[in-house]
Amino acid sequence: MTVNEQRKHPRHVLGRQAPGTFRLLTPAAAYPVAVIRDISNSGIRVFLDAGLTERLDVVVEYTESTLKLEMQGRVAWCTEQTPGTETIKGAGRYVVGVELFSPFLFMCMAGLY
Repeated sequence: MTVNEQRKHPRHVLGRQAPGTFRLLTPAAAYPVAVIRDISNSGIRVFLDAGLTERLDVVVEYTESTLKLEMQGRVAWCTEQTPGTETIKGAGRYVVGVELFSPFLFMCMAGLY
């Protein structure tokens, strides 16, 4: 099954990255998010330098100088980018789909609501 076949909702590609910092928090570690590729009504697709296990509960953390947000989610899928076919150069070795339990706040931040 390909990543495209797993999508439940249309994706919205982000035109620009947010000014703050995103991290994916797991019970064992915190992973900096290199790039957020797109968002939908149910989740986000991000690029990381580490592979994660499917169904792992995570927190997407966003911080700015005067703001900190945390959104609960779960890893829906994770795949390693094939060398030479990186969607975004330097974006991270792994592409991770995260199902967010309440994605509306995130979509509001991106100006989609």
